[in-house]
Amino acid sequence: MDELDRKLVLLLQIHGRRALSELGRKLNRPKTTIAARIKKLEEGGVILGYKAVVNPSALGYRVLAFVLVSVRRGPSAREAKPLQLEVAERVLSECNGERGMPFVEEAYVITGPYDLLFKVWARDIKQLSAFLVTYLASNPDIQRTETFIALEVVDDWRRRAMPPAEPA
Repeated sequence: MDELDRKLVLLLQIHGRRALSELGRKLNRPKTTIAARIKKLEEGGVILGYKAVVNPSALGYRVLAFVLVSVRRGPSAREAKPLQLEVAERVLSECNGERGMPFVEEAYVITGPYDLLFKVWARDIKQLSAFLVTYLASNPDIQRTETFIALEVVDDWRRRAMPPAEPA
């Protein structure tokens, strides 16, 4: 990525619906150059896609929690992938879009005393409680969990743009 690519990625993160002509004016380049650069960034996996960025609270999700999960040791059922990854994928698959379940926005395999970290949006404490006490606790691959409820969101990715790293 050169300087033009970095500026373009930053602009697209701030307002992804800008017209090519407007981006060209801001970057002092013809729109054909901007279109070619965007295509290159998409094909190179820098730009993963385009979508509306929504406010979880406006969609009815009032509780944000971070859930740490410890997974049992041993082989996975399929042994094609680590058990931690299998459990994370199963939680994502079974929760997202299922009525009564919270929305698991992010899932990570992590280092330290826990194996997984989930960023979970729940409609209320009752829904979060059911997720923790009923759903996760019934999974035989999960040994223990620890949950942190966010009292206030100070800032998150929805409000900011990630600046592209400078070349080393």
